[in-house]
Amino acid sequence: MSVKKTMGIIIGIGIAGLLVFGLFLYATIKTKSTGISRYSPYKEWMDKTVQLDQEAVLLTEKVRLFDDRTYPYLLLDSLHPDWPYLAERIKLGDYILVAKLPAGAAFHIEKAVQYTGGVSGSSTPFVFGTVSYGGKSYKAGYQWGTMNIGKFMDKVKACWQFHRAPWQTETDTVFYELPEARWW
Repeated sequence: MSVKKTMGIIIGIGIAGLLVFGLFLYATIKTKSTGISRYSPYKEWMDKTVQLDQEAVLLTEKVRLFDDRTYPYLLLDSLHPDWPYLAERIKLGDYILVAKLPAGAAFHIEKAVQYTGGVSGSSTPFVFGTVSYGGKSYKAGYQWGTMNIGKFMDKVKACWQFHRAPWQTETDTVFYELPEARWW
């Protein structure tokens, strides 16, 4: 075998190795998602139109929490755990206020998806739907659900809890099991 042929094989193996490494790196750091519409408590709300009983806002984000471009807005209400930070996040430029919605706006819930960051590994569930008020409609996502880290570290599968959403009349105190987001 000639030196030229040997070098071609070595270079080919090197290129193939870099491609495989790149694929594994991409799969590792890529945000993963999985549909959770068929899991409780989400399944009880799918394809329903609910009335928001709290003031809410629609925002655009500088850095998006979810990658579904069909739903360009983030819905946030006065019951949401992130509400106390709203004014500061707008001031910093993280959020841009699109609309203020009074109580009574309609929200048609269409799907639920859980996103898991490839770098952090933390999961964030969202419900997606269409918010309607005053003759206008907006496609938006609402972050709903938080993992109880203590239960998760104790290997309790039902470790997800839910703050009171603006369409609920009371806080759900049950812990739920949700699947981990898939690779692809």
